Amino acid sequence: MTYATRESVSAFEPVHPFKIGTGREKMSDADLQKYLGHGYSAPLWSIETKKVTRPIKVRIYMEDNLFFVENYTLVIIGTGESITDAIDDFSRQVIHFYKYYRRLSWDRVTGDAERLKGLYETLFIN
Repeated sequence: MTYATRESVSAFEPVHPFKIGTGREKMSDADLQKYLGHGYSAPLWSIETKKVTRPIKVRIYMEDNLFFVENYTLVIIGTGESITDAIDDFSRQVIHFYKYYRRLSWDRVTGDAERLKGLYETLFIN
């Protein structure tokens, strides 16, 4: 069995891209249920009032009437009773860890924290 490390799974390129259109299309209820049952990836272009340097791929799925929004590379999972609530929870966590890792000096991080600090240093457009 082959396992992928977090570093080999890009946070910024979709594995199963979300449908792209002109904005006039509407996903049918059947398609939405299909995607939620198996999960789908979608890009986040901004978090709260900050714009990201490149879109963050999030996996969105539903389990036991609860929505999940997660990103493996940032090691964050947001939850909520709706997709909007789950994205809001995810966004709050990203902002929290962005502030946390930006405050730490490089000599105070080791292992995976070094990788995360490096990601958060370049995550947002200043």
